Amino acid sequence: MKQTLINSGKAIWTRWRVWLAISVGWMVIYYSGLLLALVIQFDEWPNYVTFYDWPENIARIFRSTPSISDAISIAREEWLVEIGYLNTDYGSGISEWSLTLIPEKMLAILAMGMLLATIWTLNAARTRVCGIGEGGAMMTTTGAGAGLIALTGATMTWVVCCATPSWIAGLTMLGMSVAMADWLEPAGLWIKLAGFALLTATAFIMAYRLRSSDETHPDAINSVQGLAKQNG
Repeated sequence: MKQTLINSGKAIWTRWRVWLAISVGWMVIYYSGLLLALVIQFDEWPNYVTFYDWPENIARIFRSTPSISDAISIAREEWLVEIGYLNTDYGSGISEWSLTLIPEKMLAILAMGMLLATIWTLNAARTRVCGIGEGGAMMTTTGAGAGLIALTGATMTWVVCCATPSWIAGLTMLGMSVAMADWLEPAGLWIKLAGFALLTATAFIMAYRLRSSDETHPDAINSVQGLAKQNG
């Protein structure tokens, strides 16, 4: 276990610039993709952007909420930025759809990007090419894990669905009934955890295979044999 984690750290450190670029870049691509999907779905460009005083709002929540557990629960859903389309045909206007940036959700997406970057660096550090079956299994597991996290990490609103940013809004936009989406919403945490488990397991297995590959690589064997001759 310890050596596996050390090898993971070495692989990341060797390509830390690429690792950092993938980690942060994935979050940018993810939210850009969500916004583009909303624009395509509703055929309307966003016409408003609202920035919220997130630090002050968090402080106000903790000052005004007697229960710490309730304060934490409320603060987790506090918005940072909202981008959406405001329909002004009726009265002062109503937000038909929006994409919100919530720090807690953003951290989850960043963590996913870090895991994906780790998997990439571990694959780049391998000294031998894996078989088609093994490579396909790793790609499938990585894709499934990333897909589950990406699905539950979406924070979109739709006036037809609900006013609270949620991943189920994306499901309804894809054609699922509101009732079915509401029924699935409580499982969001478990779906997200399953995605992280798949990515973590993939990274761990690749780090372990990297260790085994290094131990059996011809250069490593020759080095060990050379040391044995010197000592013998």
